[in-house]
Amino acid sequence: MKKLLLVLMVVALASFLLVGCLPGTTPDVDEDEDDDGNGVVEITLEVENDYLDPVTGKTFVNGLDDCLQDVIVTIPGGVDAIETYEDSVVYVAVKWYNETTGKDVYVNLQEATSTDGIVWTAEDYDFCGIFELDGETLIDDCESICLVALVKHPCCPGDEIVLKVVTVDGADPYADLFVTVKDCADPCVEPDECVPPAGAYIEWTSRTTGDCETTDCCGDDCSGVGTWTIEVEPDVCLGPCDLVTGTGCPIEGVLDCGCLPYADADEYTSSEDNVTHTIEFTLLDNVGNKVEDTWVLEFDTDSLVSFTGGILSSGTTYQVLEGGCAEPE
Repeated sequence: MKKLLLVLMVVALASFLLVGCLPGTTPDVDEDEDDDGNGVVEITLEVENDYLDPVTGKTFVNGLDDCLQDVIVTIPGGVDAIETYEDSVVYVAVKWYNETTGKDVYVNLQEATSTDGIVWTAEDYDFCGIFELDGETLIDDCESICLVALVKHPCCPGDEIVLKVVTVDGADPYADLFVTVKDCADPCVEPDECVPPAGAYIEWTSRTTGDCETTDCCGDDCSGVGTWTIEVEPDVCLGPCDLVTGTGCPIEGVLDCGCLPYADADEYTSSEDNVTHTIEFTLLDNVGNKVEDTWVLEFDTDSLVSFTGGILSSGTTYQVLEGGCAEPE
């Protein structure tokens, strides 16, 4: 009879093991829409304004221009469902392997706050601050890190509850733009001496054509090139005369006539009557790292006099951003 009882006890314990737990070890949480269908609550960790590359599946975060981003941890069942100690809170950190000690350590540890115990926010988590610690380089630009959330009592080490691998983009996008200034007058029509030229327009491209191939002098070495804008005569109240936008490389287009008029010939007496027009160029990568340049074009009554804000290349073609593709002549 004793042997029979022993066998029954072994069978009972085995049945608990088959469902993945022993009696009394499962957190007391509601198995509703918050679980994955198997009674397991899914805890999530998200970074504000991150970028998920649809091709590689990598998640990128800003580590340069706007590197203070909120990190949001969501515990559907509430922190009390996974932690029995009162005053336990959530922390966000980077899990980093210390080669000197041969152990994992948590760096950039920051406490998150919550009003309901479910959604926890580490406000302005510093992704710039993870490149170095105490003078030691932790990661290089565009290197992946393990971003983790810990639940811990202030006096205890804490336990990881969720981990997310993100890649930190700490570099700007780049481009060499070649801008050509052209007269709006139709070259196929004989000019009328009584009608002064209306003005100029511009063409721009990041591509150069060599003897054997075309090279695009535009790119980003991490999250990729995002959007770019060319804003002609920006005005806070009236808006720009024209705004051209695009996404990715190449960066190229043509500006319509009308925004870059020449100086008025009837009132022109000297170079002091030249007119200037301003163009703002902005280039962003997919996490918001930004490159900006201001071009100032000066015209007399029928031609371009000067172009500033970039590097003069040759003739009326200008390299206006240094990106390492083409050497100015």
